[in-house]
Amino acid sequence: MNINQQKHHRAIDDAYVTLKILMKCFQLLKEKNIYNLQKINETSTNSSKSLRGKCYHTIILVKNQTGLKNLYRLVSDSHIKYFYRTPRIPKSILNKFRDGLLLGTGCAAGEVYNSLLFNNEISNIKEIASFYDYLEIQPLSNNIFLIDSNKVKNENELIELNKKIVQIGDELGKPVVATGDVHFVDPKDKIYREIISFDKDYKYINDQSNLYFRTTNEMLDEFRYLGNKKAYEVVINNSNLIADCIDDNITPIPKGTFSPNIENSEKELKLLTVNQAKKIYGNNLPDIVEQRLENELNAIIKNGFSVMYIIAQRLVSKSLHDGYIVGSRGSVGSSLVAAMCNITEVNPLPPHYICPKCKFSEFITNGTVSSGFDLPDKLCPNCSTPMKKDGHNIPFETFLGFDGTKSPDIDLNFSGEYQPIAHKYTEEIFGEFHTFRAGTIASIGEKVAFNLVLNYLQNKKMKVSKCEINRLAKGCESIKRTTGQHPGGIIVIPKEYEVYDFTPIQRPANKQSSNIITTHFDFNSLHDTLLKLDILGHDDPTMIKMLEDITGKKVNDIVIPDSNVMKLFKSTEVLNVNPEAIDCNLGTLGIPELGTEFARTMIKETTPQSFFDLIQLMGLSHGKGVWLGNAQSLIKNKVCDIRQVIGTRDSIMITLKIKVCPMK
Repeated sequence: MNINQQKHHRAIDDAYVTLKILMKCFQLLKEKNIYNLQKINETSTNSSKSLRGKCYHTIILVKNQTGLKNLYRLVSDSHIKYFYRTPRIPKSILNKFRDGLLLGTGCAAGEVYNSLLFNNEISNIKEIASFYDYLEIQPLSNNIFLIDSNKVKNENELIELNKKIVQIGDELGKPVVATGDVHFVDPKDKIYREIISFDKDYKYINDQSNLYFRTTNEMLDEFRYLGNKKAYEVVINNSNLIADCIDDNITPIPKGTFSPNIENSEKELKLLTVNQAKKIYGNNLPDIVEQRLENELNAIIKNGFSVMYIIAQRLVSKSLHDGYIVGSRGSVGSSLVAAMCNITEVNPLPPHYICPKCKFSEFITNGTVSSGFDLPDKLCPNCSTPMKKDGHNIPFETFLGFDGTKSPDIDLNFSGEYQPIAHKYTEEIFGEFHTFRAGTIASIGEKVAFNLVLNYLQNKKMKVSKCEINRLAKGCESIKRTTGQHPGGIIVIPKEYEVYDFTPIQRPANKQSSNIITTHFDFNSLHDTLLKLDILGHDDPTMIKMLEDITGKKVNDIVIPDSNVMKLFKSTEVLNVNPEAIDCNLGTLGIPELGTEFARTMIKETTPQSFFDLIQLMGLSHGKGVWLGNAQSLIKNKVCDIRQVIGTRDSIMITLKIKVCPMK
């Protein structure tokens, strides 16, 4: 500050220097256009140094929906703006957004209890306590660690601390509530908290074994030293008083579906779909095409899903325009509307021929052929043009259910190097503060839980049976361990709402160096409430792009199935490679998901001959108990072959439809 301090250690000189410092501070504030204490507080709370000061615990209860939104805002700010080792919130920000909230003084780590511990002036303590809506006192055993840490001498001092809080509450006219600081339900559950806390190196964990959910009678017994009347007041009357302040209809996540709005999305979807269908099948659409499109469009538009289709169409269209193909995955391939919008390359109609010149078409609906790619070559009977073969016979009900009400899940595989561009494009469509990465919550798994228990027991030098170790490990499973982000999930908030209407936000695993912001709630909790776009990154589109650049041939120009490709599933001959040279007698070693030892064994045992056989293989190679001890045995025992076995979930519905079984 360039303040000359010629003399010091005398009161008048120190006061003079302090005055100069103050005047300098006033000058700095003036330069920043700050003229009141509120502005000073707002500026200081954004300082990294201010985050490292002493912090206190508080209890925040939500009274109504306004309070819930403010709580989500506070949780978000505590994780994003003010995080330092743990989430924390400046008192000024807490006060700014306290509408609809009830603030309690918390446990021994609270501001009021700390002020009493350090013998602050009673007037100061009252001023601190006046900030809160209610004061809390807790069972003596909760704070026994204060005796062990020599902060109080004995239980009598703990009693006196609680009595002082009661006195302050009476003098301020604020309710004093007996609370349990509950961390687990039953006393027997304390061991699980000890094990988890030991791994985090928490202090005094052994002295906090009574933080269980006490009964009313137990709580009354805990506070008999206040007298029966006062004990009844703090345990029962005031607890009900606080409970009565809280609305009955508060829900953490609002009920219903909140889709974003894109103007004229229904009209745009219809136009895109019908135009593409007519481009492929002609102006006079075949009945089977027209009826399928009508059924799908009615279900999609009626249930408000058109926006999702338009978003997916725009994302795919942009990626294709930029030179990267997009792979669809999951059940979106069962939607003809999605196929006509170029969202998916899979045509779900029954196997069929279509003439690219005169638009003559022929559909095979009797179930004799499962994939249009396996139809024999054929010339158009009208103009002798080689006809295109397509259609994979996938019912639309697989995607949206029998009534079309099932929320669509459109998973798209973008090139890994293009994925960030696709994510950024969603921000351009909906706005920066309306798209967030879908958050995930990672829990403690079986192996981690087992190791936590072993580590705890070894440190405590405890010997127990293997059954007891397994029991303890089981009790530690599924407890939250950390947070993360979905690999490609984007949550979209409608423009008329804020994210705080649905969820707090944070950085994944609270990594403050990350630029990614995720939902605080796990995306599964928001699945039926908000739109989630699955914009995944995958190697295959990247490799296809490279191969297109190298060969100069577009992937969509390749005829499927190619006879040479099918030879890869028999030998390495078509590759001109000696099997001994690659230690493999099949040509699938470099094909994703078909080069593993498990997949190659399946190929040898099923001898695929057609494109549909390959689809069956992919279905059977995923999931537990699908191939081993199931389909493998059926094929080995010649009960059925690869074409007849149930390889996908669609196979069941298709078979039932061919048998003319009712839909429900």
